[in-house]
Amino acid sequence: MAIIQRRKYMPATRTLRNRSIRRSLIAGLAAVSMGAGLAACAPSGGGEEAPFPSKPFTIVVPAAPGGGYDQMGRAVQQALTKSGLVTSNITVFNNPGAGGVLGLNEFSQDAQGDPFQLLSMGVVLLGAEKTSDLDVRVENDTTPIARLGSSYLTIVAKADSDIQSLGDLADKLKADPGSVSIAGSVTGSLEQILMGLFAESIGLDPKAIKYVAYENASEQTTAVLSGDADVSVTGLSETQAQIDDGSMRALVVTSPERIDGVDAPTFEEEGFSADLVTANWRGVVAGPGISDEDRDKLVDLITQMQATPEWKQLLTQYNWSDTFLAGDEFSDFVTSESKRIGDALTALGVTEG
Repeated sequence: MAIIQRRKYMPATRTLRNRSIRRSLIAGLAAVSMGAGLAACAPSGGGEEAPFPSKPFTIVVPAAPGGGYDQMGRAVQQALTKSGLVTSNITVFNNPGAGGVLGLNEFSQDAQGDPFQLLSMGVVLLGAEKTSDLDVRVENDTTPIARLGSSYLTIVAKADSDIQSLGDLADKLKADPGSVSIAGSVTGSLEQILMGLFAESIGLDPKAIKYVAYENASEQTTAVLSGDADVSVTGLSETQAQIDDGSMRALVVTSPERIDGVDAPTFEEEGFSADLVTANWRGVVAGPGISDEDRDKLVDLITQMQATPEWKQLLTQYNWSDTFLAGDEFSDFVTSESKRIGDALTALGVTEG
């Protein structure tokens, strides 16, 4: 795949001092959590144990405030608290770096055997971990708890472009893959993976297409509207305004079914494989090495949470589709998604097989 890199990267390393500060803070939060929890879980005068979770716990967000992981982590905090399912303190701790992999790596060590820490994560992390030099994997180094919500991507073109449909895009790519400039996010992103899978579905080598990585969705939109790029692949919410005002045309939305209020067909409607359905899903995992009993308690807690009115309101607020999946089913899903993404990145030439 021809890749033009426009995105500015933050260094994938951080100083030992900064890492020590972060890890000390997480360790301190965990110590407070465990200490307070032991007192809270001690038998009362009547000999009854307080219900789980009576201990305070921490939700680690492996990204800076404001992004999708942060929204998910704080939504879980808010729903658990406002619903009354948890009355003890829940702390959200941001630990960004390297697309979430630094936070994942430190979480896998700091939360070992501790059921009172959760990590907000998602499908993008499964790609980032494979392009990192850190030897850490969600499927091996965490305990999956639940997938909580999903958003979807869209492929858009300028309204007056000669690419008026997904079929038109496929035809142009098959005629000359390098002639179509595709604006997307960072190398190894979900957007690039989607375009690689699309290329494969129409019989092309994913490495042959011209993928241009931009700093953000706003720059992608500008590139398409100015003619610097032929199409853009990005989050639906990030181009909804241009679709609505008619300046851009949505060639497809990557959801399994049409989305209310969005003038965009699905892959199947356009005659392409449903295997191309791509969700930017997010959820939570616990640390590695927790007991089966604690894992089941966490799964039960999050299952109760996602059924509350408070959680349903947050799904609407953030325009997330309800794609709840928990426990063993989510664990199996993480394994299959990890393989799917790994295979796609190898086909794209981003990683070695």
